[in-house]
Amino acid sequence: MSAPNKLLIEGLDRLGKDTLIRGVLDTHGYYHVIHFGKPERLDFYTRTDPEDALRKFQEASFRTLFQLLRGAPAARIICNRAHLGECVYAPIYRHYPGEYVFDIEREFDAHALPDTRLILLTEDFAKSRHFKDDGLSLGGADKRREEQDRFLAAFAQSTIADKRTVCVTDPLSGEYRAAAAILAEVLA
Repeated sequence: MSAPNKLLIEGLDRLGKDTLIRGVLDTHGYYHVIHFGKPERLDFYTRTDPEDALRKFQEASFRTLFQLLRGAPAARIICNRAHLGECVYAPIYRHYPGEYVFDIEREFDAHALPDTRLILLTEDFAKSRHFKDDGLSLGGADKRREEQDRFLAAFAQSTIADKRTVCVTDPLSGEYRAAAAILAEVLA
């Protein structure tokens, strides 16, 4: 089971991104793990454009991501969340469109990124019994379907060549699939 040098792991909250990353590290050793969290309203961006400060922060972070992906081909990097979440969360919670991330993909020729795999973890809502709403997810249980639909649309639109969706829901029990099985599917 080999792993690409670059893994971009996307998906809803509470689908096992951290567990998957731990599995990759335990199996293949060191990767630099970058966690893309919520944007910050920095004075740097607020001074020049207070209405668009969050978007400018995000855009700078995603440009840096693609500079790393393009400019450091041998570096081993895992992104816990990456740019696709912007298409999901920006229009719903930050009230601006997130599709500009595809302009960044085109600018950096994402279709030709070497040794880079985009992973989208998904949930089967018809069978899932594993999600527990602890109040810490951005949108909560009532937003999960809409968020996942937006992730699926963004995933389909992404030009990254090596990409796969992996459902974390066991089709029989509705619980989480075994972490080892998810890892094997991601790295196959």
